[in-house]
Parts: sequence; structure tokens; C-alpha cells
Amino acid sequence: MKALDYTLYLGTDDVRVAYHLARVLTQKGGGAISARGQEAGRQTAVVVHILDWQAFPLLRVLETVRVAARSFNVQVSRGVLGPAPREAILEVARQALLLDSLPVIAGPDPGESAIG
Repeated sequence: MKALDYTLYLGTDDVRVAYHLARVLTQKGGGAISARGQEAGRQTAVVVHILDWQAFPLLRVLETVRVAARSFNVQVSRGVLGPAPREAILEVARQALLLDSLPVIAGPDPGESAIG
């Protein structure tokens, strides 16, 4: 299984918040996650290295950081995801939409332009 890199940017310039959130995430993730806080221009970021996305899925990473950030009155402003397997992205959709199973994913109709 290939590791994923996921960076979450915070709505604060206080790097101590990012350090704390990274520590919380690493503790909750057990051996499936490693995270660090860092400065990112006028913001700060939690840089996450997900070793096992099936044990600690992307949506759980995001929600764990969001919940912990609320205690500092900080929001997650955006995220950047490195290369990821299709299955990891589909798992986010399944969890976010509360699906028991994934639907059939249809492509564009044969006569339809990809641009629309």
C-alpha cells in the first residue's frame, strides 16, 4: 500500500496550533499516521503522511483536525492532496455521502462533449 500526503491549511498564523493538531492526529492515528505542524506563509499547516489510508481514511484525518481545531477557534481553510489511489478517493465519497456501497460510476454519454 502506498502512503498518501495530505496537507491541511489552518486559518491562523499561530504555528503552536498546527503543532498541537499534528500531535493530536499522530496520537489518534497510531501507526497509520505521522503529522507535523509548520508555518506556511501567512498561515500554518498540518502536514500529514498517511501510511495506511484504510486504517485511518482521509475523511477521518480531516474531521479529526477540524474537531481539534475548533477548541482553538480555528478553521481548516483548505487542503492539498498528493497522488492518491482511486480507492482512497472513492472511500471519501462513500463516507461523506453515508453510502453502504458505492454506486456505478458512469462516464459521459458517447455523443456528449467532455467540456459540455
